[in-house]
Amino acid sequence: MDFLKELFNGGALTYDQLATAAKGKGFDIVNAAGGAYVPKADVDGLNGQISTLTGQLGEANKKLEGYDPNWKTQVEADRKQLEEQQFAFALEKGIAAAKPRNTKAVAALIDRDKLKLAGGELIGLEKQLEDLKKDNETAFLFQPDATPTKVKTGLSHQNNGEGAPDKKDAANNALRSFFRGGN
Repeated sequence: MDFLKELFNGGALTYDQLATAAKGKGFDIVNAAGGAYVPKADVDGLNGQISTLTGQLGEANKKLEGYDPNWKTQVEADRKQLEEQQFAFALEKGIAAAKPRNTKAVAALIDRDKLKLAGGELIGLEKQLEDLKKDNETAFLFQPDATPTKVKTGLSHQNNGEGAPDKKDAANNALRSFFRGGN
């Protein structure tokens, strides 16, 4: 910190006087509060690492070309095959979520060119499935959305017109209460 003593000459300085004295001595003033200042040794070290890694990457690519000159095309073909598998899986999953009676029949009616895979989801599939569900010619391919109502097996004049309770339900309730310790 002896270099600062030379700037101050043993007395206090205003900002302008300090700036003038620093320029006169050849100092570069940098505001390091925002992280703008990085020591030259660090920059030189990182530049050296970049050069080393770039060289290693070039050597690795040359070795791969020496072992298999078609490695780049193979990588591209494998990437394309993986994308196709992801597309097929997303299509199968999306169609299954629509509860079709026959998945293959619904898949055959889907226009794949109008679909786009983004983040594991197919964009445009829901609209096509909705259109198929609404169309009178293809609606039969999907399960109805209504949940079936429970049919009572007892006579309608018993239990205030509700019919007798189902014997299967009565047996299940008895077993549940027995295993819970009784109620």
